[in-house]
Amino acid sequence: MGLAIPGTTLLLVGRADLMIYAVFGSVTGMYGRSPHRGQRLRDQLLAGGMLLGAGFGGILAAPLGLRSWSLVLVSVGCAVASLVIADRFALRPHGAFFPLFAFGALATLPGHDQPDLAGLAAYALAVLVSLLLGQLGRCSGQQAPVPIPTWTYTARHASSYGLVVLLAGAAGILFGFEHLQWVLAGAVVPLAAGNARGRVRRAAHRVAGTVAGLGVLLVLFELHLNQPALGIAVILLMFPTEAYMTRNYGLALSFFTPLIMLMLDLAAPGTSSQQLWERAGGNLLGVTAGLVGSWIVDPRRRVLETAS
Repeated sequence: MGLAIPGTTLLLVGRADLMIYAVFGSVTGMYGRSPHRGQRLRDQLLAGGMLLGAGFGGILAAPLGLRSWSLVLVSVGCAVASLVIADRFALRPHGAFFPLFAFGALATLPGHDQPDLAGLAAYALAVLVSLLLGQLGRCSGQQAPVPIPTWTYTARHASSYGLVVLLAGAAGILFGFEHLQWVLAGAVVPLAAGNARGRVRRAAHRVAGTVAGLGVLLVLFELHLNQPALGIAVILLMFPTEAYMTRNYGLALSFFTPLIMLMLDLAAPGTSSQQLWERAGGNLLGVTAGLVGSWIVDPRRRVLETAS
């Protein structure tokens, strides 16, 4: 519902092109799954603030035309800052994937000579709706307490994220990928796992989910849907994405991949099959860089020190 309300509103006023902003804002609802409303509000306020910072940064950066190393370096800062927030406040889903991808996708949207204020409003509205729904809804089950790491551990962890994003960006530039944001976002996916086996499994889920998602996307493209129909498809795909993101990552990505491809096509119509395959290739390169980088610098080889 976090996307259904603002998304349907955008479709009714004829602004399907703003769906990308509503999607990233509605990600706030994936955080804060505690059965206790107070804890849920605290987590979602923190997550919403983190996502707003990343999204607004991307919107403000869009007119600057960040590309190549400028995009990589700013993305490193976004990944590090997001990881520090996620670590220090034990936010789940863990990691920097969503804020990093929100920043990269919005910062590289074409055709923006000035910040998109309508997009900014749609983004903020989606965050607000998610916060309100979070207080109205119920989350069943008990959430195990998450230990808060020390600042020393957080600094090491954030440094590893920054290094991996930098490595992935360098690889993307070396191989001539135009859409670097896919490489950068893919790189941080394996890092959310706690050990080497988990990182490989998460990377495999990412690749398998992306491939399955591309299959779904190609079917949707063959239907030649108009913009309102594509917008409805984005809204519908968000439901299983949110439902499975913390349960079955690979399955969630099989829905999330076509969702993000469709919302990008709504924001900048005319996506070609070549661009689709390039984005998939960038994702694969990013995941590979993430695995390699995690083996180079891995703070989890040390014992996790928790704050008293």
